[in-house]
Amino acid sequence: MLSRIGNSLFWMGRYIERAEHFARYTRVQYVSSVDAPLGQSREFVLESILDMTGSKEDYQNAHQQVEDNKVINFISVSEDNPFSLLSYIGRIRENARGARDNISIELWEAINRFYHKVNGSLSGELPAQEIEFFARRIEENSYITKGYIENTLLHNDVWMLISLGVHLERAIQVIRILQTKMNDIERLGEMKKESALENYQWTTTLESTEGFDMYMRCHRTSPTRKHVLDFLLFDTQFPKSVAYSMERVRECIQGIAFQQEETRKESIEFIAGKLACRFQYLTIEEVEERTESFLKKTLDNIYELAQKLDLKYLKSN
Repeated sequence: MLSRIGNSLFWMGRYIERAEHFARYTRVQYVSSVDAPLGQSREFVLESILDMTGSKEDYQNAHQQVEDNKVINFISVSEDNPFSLLSYIGRIRENARGARDNISIELWEAINRFYHKVNGSLSGELPAQEIEFFARRIEENSYITKGYIENTLLHNDVWMLISLGVHLERAIQVIRILQTKMNDIERLGEMKKESALENYQWTTTLESTEGFDMYMRCHRTSPTRKHVLDFLLFDTQFPKSVAYSMERVRECIQGIAFQQEETRKESIEFIAGKLACRFQYLTIEEVEERTESFLKKTLDNIYELAQKLDLKYLKSN
């Protein structure tokens, strides 16, 4: 397979997962803010959305104030934001087009419908009150697209490259969500920690990863910092956990025929295996007191792995 094709498949998977997580986080945080507890202003929620999506600096360069319609429009469809949800949908389609001869016609048609459904629902700017409909359309079409990936492709290098992109990006986005919510809780102040308001933050964290129902079945208690971190980081049976995603990343890298010249310790198989094992053999008690530094180090390691894949083996421009 040409590295150009591999690059398109890898980034198609990443953009599908990134758009889905950005859409869900924006929807959950904004919609839940309508009846949020006292002490959490709408501006607080909007800033959380900008932080998680990495759009805060670009937004501040384009707008002087944090306002509902401006933030939601900027995140979703604004031409001033090169990393809006709408731009990611376009990139999914362009990468699928670049690998058109390697994917099934069913998958291509699903992605093409995805693109046209999202663009067809727009008429200029997106008001804040329409974010739930817009985001759900992205989330639902993301699941449909991943269903076609899973069920219409041969489970060969093509499928593994897309799956590699999906699970690598999923681990990144779950960690970013955790970092953002921990920062939100810090911003609430010491008086509100370990309170109903903090539990509310952990509830929206689970909802932002579609993990609330499964969390309740596993833990049968209201969301707390320790239990939510344990569930989203280390539960090997939950598909959105970092442990689950990193194991899938390891499996995909082992299954793809990358031509490597490095020593064993420098190989991507070794790096991915170390990352996966870190989550297989750690417990929440071992990282609970240093969660922020653990998340940052893990995210840095994942980015390094992604960069090595992208530049050395997939030769992205």
